[in-house]
Formats: sequence, C-alpha cells, structure tokens
Amino acid sequence: MLKDVRGRGAFVCLAVGGLLLGACSPSYRQDQLVQSLTAICATDYHLSVSARQIGQTLAVHLHHDGILQQQGPQIGLAESANEVLGNLLEAIHRVILSSDARLNFYVVLVSDATVPGAYLTIIRYVEDVRRANANMLPPTEFFHRTIFDLKLVSGQALGLDQLSPDDIQLEQFLSWQLARRIHTHLTDALQRHGIPADVGPCSGEFRNGEFAFTLNVTSTPGRAGLDDAMIQHVFQDATSVIAQVLSDYQFKRFDHVRLTHLPTGRSLLLPKTRLELFR
Repeated sequence: MLKDVRGRGAFVCLAVGGLLLGACSPSYRQDQLVQSLTAICATDYHLSVSARQIGQTLAVHLHHDGILQQQGPQIGLAESANEVLGNLLEAIHRVILSSDARLNFYVVLVSDATVPGAYLTIIRYVEDVRRANANMLPPTEFFHRTIFDLKLVSGQALGLDQLSPDDIQLEQFLSWQLARRIHTHLTDALQRHGIPADVGPCSGEFRNGEFAFTLNVTSTPGRAGLDDAMIQHVFQDATSVIAQVLSDYQFKRFDHVRLTHLPTGRSLLLPKTRLELFR
C-alpha cells in the first residue's frame, strides 16, 4: 500500500518552496540549463541530481538515501524529505524562473536505495510556478495543481530514461490533475454529507479532442448500490470540478468531456458548449 504523500509538513515545502528566490537569480541560458541546474544542486544544496530536457519539459532525478520510508506495507516521505525536496524545488525554480529556455513543465523523479522500487514523481506546469511566484496563485491552489504519483516498480533500479514521461502536453497534465481533484472533491463531499460510499482512484486521459474520466464510486460494504439520483449527483459534482479547472486554465482545445461511472458502466457525454453551465 502506498502512503499519501500529501501530509501537512510536505504541503508547506512542496507548495511554496523556493519561489521567491527565483526573481533574484541570474539568467541561465537555454543551452546551459541542465548543467546550471546540476551545478546549483551540488554546490548550493549538496544534492546530486541528473537532468535532461525533453522538448519543453525538464526532467530531474534525485536518488537520495533516507528521503522515503517504509513501515510495513506503507511507503511515504520521511521527515527529512521536507528539507531535501524543498531545496531541490528551490533550485529548479531558481533556474526556470530566470532562464530563457522555453519550458512548459518540469518533472521530478525521487528514488531511495533504502526503499528499492519506490518512485515518487512530481509534475508542475511552469506557468503555475510563475503565477505562484507573483502571488497570483494561493499556496493551496498551487498545491492542488501539482501532480504527485508514488508507485512501486519491480526489477532493477530505473532512471530518467525509463520513468520520465515524454514531452508533456497541457491537455495530458490537465487530465491527470483533474482525475486527482475529482477524487479529492468526491471523497470530501461524500464524507461531509455523511453518505455511505467509498471513492476509489479516478483516472483521466485526453484523446481525440475528448477528456475522459472514470469515477470509481461505490457504496460501502453491506449497503445497497448507488441509486440513479446518487450517480447523477456524482456526475454533477465531477463536472463542476472539471468546468472550473478548465476555465481557470482558459483551456478550450477540446470538444467533449466524458464521465464513466466504473462500477455500473453508466456514462455522461457533455459537449464543450454545455460545460460552462456547471461552473
């Protein structure tokens, strides 16, 4: 079982770490981006990282003993991770905020020899970083716009070549972000209203102009299945989250949004023109 990495301590450093320093750093040229970042990590923060640029995505790998911890079946961030990841993100922000490189995303891959096979991935949209640095994005919202993915991979140790995604596109990033935000929103809403239902992982992808999301909401064991009214309520709540986030990003390069309730197979297809009604 993978432990949720979004604890309160991790929230502080991962949400705002190092943003204000970006405006005071010197410029870093596109052709020296990777070398500048690895040098800053080594000299200023005593961190050994590897990095590469994939199109307009910067991928960084930190292999650091003691940054992850395992307790029985659970894997999560160790206490020292706040400082270490805060320093790493500070270095990345210093470079990308003062560089002439055309970057849209950065990906951080974190691994630990003491917890073999566990990999934490952090993905951020560079424009979100710029807006947070200019105090145009609250820390809580900046955190919700960050992708965290903690997974186990069997076999030999892997690095950037095997685990970092290709050049990330905004529609991909939005589908990943929305799947996580939908899960969080539905979980909170059902708990708040005392509804006996469980929310499993939701998934999202973008294909052929369509955002497609699966909603894994089931009744708690021993209870009757979700009725039609509850499924419609789940669809409406998820659609409201999607409409708000896509509007905030001013993203319009899509035609439809499809929601599928995984346990029943029921689906809802909404054209872009109708999505605005759910904001």
